[in-house]
Amino acid sequence: MSTIPSTTIITHLKTLASSTANTLKGASSGGVDMPGMLALALSKANELKVCMNLIARFTDGADVNLILLNDILASLS
Repeated sequence: MSTIPSTTIITHLKTLASSTANTLKGASSGGVDMPGMLALALSKANELKVCMNLIARFTDGADVNLILLNDILASLS
């Protein structure tokens, strides 16, 4: 299994190609709305980015957690 850097999370969610008919059929028979779930994943990733920006904005510069917050934000392109 290959590893994708986290810096491409939102970018990849925005540029997903349409699923194949077999994928959609399999997902539908399993009770999964594939296009809906992918759209939800993108909206939640964007929501996470907004929340993390707010947290980072109000985090004191001396707080060691600011480094971690900024690293997470950098991974959400």
